[in-house]
Amino acid sequence: MTESSRPSDPAEGGRPLRRDAALNRERILHAAREIFGQQGLGVTLDEVARHAGVGVGTVYRRFPTKEALIRALFAQDLRIRQEAADRALAHPDPWRGLVDFLTEMSADLAENRGLHEVLMLGAHTSGPIDSARGGMLPFLEALIRRAQESGDLRPEVTPADIPVLQHMVYAAAQFTRGQQPDTWRRYLEILLNGLRRRPGDPSLVTPSLSNAMVERAMGITRAEETPPRTTKSVPHES
Repeated sequence: MTESSRPSDPAEGGRPLRRDAALNRERILHAAREIFGQQGLGVTLDEVARHAGVGVGTVYRRFPTKEALIRALFAQDLRIRQEAADRALAHPDPWRGLVDFLTEMSADLAENRGLHEVLMLGAHTSGPIDSARGGMLPFLEALIRRAQESGDLRPEVTPADIPVLQHMVYAAAQFTRGQQPDTWRRYLEILLNGLRRRPGDPSLVTPSLSNAMVERAMGITRAEETPPRTTKSVPHES
């Protein structure tokens, strides 16, 4: 996953870790970020330990399950995404702010298979991760609203379009990886040109997906959407 601009919180159970334990935790997170980014989330904790150069027991003491490790990495990635959104919202040019945000996010996803699987495919899901992924929606709504109010972004564009476009850029990155790894930037430029509003452009005919449809495609399941369990009645023996 993406390298954080801040160190992770070296504490467990509210107590600071010893220096050697904190260093081991950072080493594990760094190794996991690299190997998940290269190979995806199918990597085991044993493989993470080998990549980090620490014993398997050390990994399991810091992260008893792979879900706990993924949550720690994703928390860092989400913080980076939120910081990027804040910078974009503060940019004096609404269109430039949106472009910067989409370009930074595209770069992260294009170069990081594990992050793509968590964000876009629901390959590893849990309540906290689903809530965090869904929590980016207000940032997208604000960025899109600003760019539309400034007259730079097509009025038909919705927040639900953005994850689909990001998935398209990731597919381009995978398709060209063995030839020219940065070619995905060309296709992002083409998409951005299509998003920009210009006088005389015909309106988009096909409607966008709803936010709920995109969340289902991304594997996000809201607690209230979980169907209740039904129990079969068992006839009493006479």
